[in-house]
Amino acid sequence: MRGTTLSGRPADDVPHRIRTSAAGAVPAAITAFGTMTVRLPGGPLRLGPPRRRAVLALLLINAGKVVPVSSMVRSIWESGPPDHAVATLRSYVSRLRGSVATRPLHGGAVLRLEYRSPGYVLHAVPDHVDVMRFERTVEQGLLAQRHGEPPETFALLSEALRLWTAPPFEDLVGYEFAAQEAARLDNLRLAAVEARAEAAFSLGRSEEVLGELETEAARHPLRERLVCQLMRAQYRNGRQADALRQFAHTRQYLADELGADASPELRRVHEEILRHDPSLTGPVSSRRAPGRPPATARATERPPGEPADAAGPCGPPDEPAGHDPAPLAGRRDELRRLLAAAEAGHRGDGRTVLVVGEAGVGKTRLVREFGRRCREAGTDVITVHCPRREDTPPYWPWIQALRRVAARRPDARAALPDDTRRLLASLAPEPAPEQGAGRAPRPGGPGRFEVHDALSQALLEPARRPLVLVLEDLQWADAASLSLLPFLTGQSAQSRLLLVVTSRAFGLADDPALRATRAVVLQLLNAEEIRLGALAPPDTGRIVTAARGGDVRPDLCTALHERSGGNPYFLRGLLEALPDGATADDVHALVPAMVREVIIERLSGLPADVLAELAACAGRGPDGPYDPAEDRPLRGWVPSEATRRAVRGGLLAVEGAAPGRVGFVHPLVRDVVRQELPPTGPGHRGTCPSAATGTDCCGTGDVTHGRARRIALQAVPPLP
Repeated sequence: MRGTTLSGRPADDVPHRIRTSAAGAVPAAITAFGTMTVRLPGGPLRLGPPRRRAVLALLLINAGKVVPVSSMVRSIWESGPPDHAVATLRSYVSRLRGSVATRPLHGGAVLRLEYRSPGYVLHAVPDHVDVMRFERTVEQGLLAQRHGEPPETFALLSEALRLWTAPPFEDLVGYEFAAQEAARLDNLRLAAVEARAEAAFSLGRSEEVLGELETEAARHPLRERLVCQLMRAQYRNGRQADALRQFAHTRQYLADELGADASPELRRVHEEILRHDPSLTGPVSSRRAPGRPPATARATERPPGEPADAAGPCGPPDEPAGHDPAPLAGRRDELRRLLAAAEAGHRGDGRTVLVVGEAGVGKTRLVREFGRRCREAGTDVITVHCPRREDTPPYWPWIQALRRVAARRPDARAALPDDTRRLLASLAPEPAPEQGAGRAPRPGGPGRFEVHDALSQALLEPARRPLVLVLEDLQWADAASLSLLPFLTGQSAQSRLLLVVTSRAFGLADDPALRATRAVVLQLLNAEEIRLGALAPPDTGRIVTAARGGDVRPDLCTALHERSGGNPYFLRGLLEALPDGATADDVHALVPAMVREVIIERLSGLPADVLAELAACAGRGPDGPYDPAEDRPLRGWVPSEATRRAVRGGLLAVEGAAPGRVGFVHPLVRDVVRQELPPTGPGHRGTCPSAATGTDCCGTGDVTHGRARRIALQAVPPLP
């Protein structure tokens, strides 16, 4: 994404004295730092399902350039396009054009999305897109540095870094194009941090960059220029001992991780500190950047709009979450377990952790926060996804992991035996995927054990140094990939590899192959499972408080918790769609369009008999919120196999022993099923247990208002 001016000239050509202050500018209409958001004058726009958001992100990254349709299809469906992919893509573009490009956005911004053979092009003014504004301001600051003007450099780069509120495209990092753009922008951010530090040294303002340099050097311990700057800043601020300790720590880290000594520049700074070289001292100033508090004040400063420490009606706000627009509410115990597993991996006690929960419960958010902390501690984290495709080549997610590991640690593959490398080349050749990557071994070739052994060696060799491998969406994995998981878990027990695997609860409960794989893995001593349930009401309150401030009425918080069933994704969808002045009754009637589309997409992957069961259990009620008055007790009910599967997968819940009550765990899922799925069978009752009693729907009232957590899957008694 290249910054341009309003006149269309590249940012490099703009005189650096002529600039728009990011601090004083109108907030961007499109924010890509954190979760990508488009703002209308009246509030945020619902962008819809993830793939539609990905299409907008792809066009935004290439703003002003034509993106060919073929390239878009490859980027959006990385593992291979489905049937009618082009038609689906056109549908996404059409909806984006109707929602984004046909009306003014926040601050009067206007986007133009048009077809220009052979693809589509998005026109956006850089001032209206936060990542474009960031890039342009950084380039202006670096230009000022080349012109030898430290005050202008410091001011511009300080502006730019204030725009960086979260990693860019954080909700789309599963897409390779978004991950690459995020990495490029992060490198630009680090260049800005380093250039700003040099300007601060020239101005005698080293105390203002000291805290930032400490943070960045901890995150990037191999970036020796950052470490040099940190040591200089520590020395200038009377912390000579800390600077010497930093050198010793970095030198040891380089020796352990790379087998290399410190660079000449790093050794030179160390020697200058030892002899108190006058060149280390420079101008000393107590001035601070305009409007910027000292580092100690910034450490305790709350983000704008966050309430004070006093508890509001929704409970006390969560602990500071940095600049994350979607703070990790709750999940403290789960995060501690993951961090403990990482510590075990550092000691050479390799682990596999299964993270299981329903769709939207926060599995990805949890492992993303865990990954962030690992990276800050200097541990490599590699994330791969199992694509939802029936024609996925065997071992596809593992092949992707091998490629990313090889790119990160190229020396590891060279250390493998020749026969292992030859076998891997037949599975994952170096050419592009369309040239045969992931092809199954030819008949007469190596057997499954040899393949498993080769793949495990290739993943464990790089784990001589601590490595975290995250495998997302195990429920979509091909059979060959599933079969490798228990083997690799067993082989990794004496390694420094931590394998974190996420899976949806329904897939793990309903698919026989997944159930068998889970059972085998959990029999191993170095494997464990973390089950994510619904959020507790106080955690829901923290999310509500972070989104809407501390003056939300308690009954509205309670209604949001009940309506979302404690599901963070559903909760955020409700918050995004909730109008100002809404009441608790409004919440119980709300089915956000974004949530509806996602639920429909998820329902499409369920077996036909389970779908029929859900449709029957939803009953013939109105196209709106469920009326608890419809509740009726069930007598003489014997659950069908489809009911058992829906209960095991956490879609329906049973309370008490038979004769019992069955109903939807999530009111939103129930209402979407009620509105979208056709009735099944005579009287529209299908196989629903209420058919035996002649009632219109299942007893769901006890489930739908605040009791979902007490009847989560683990608490459901065994069905007869």
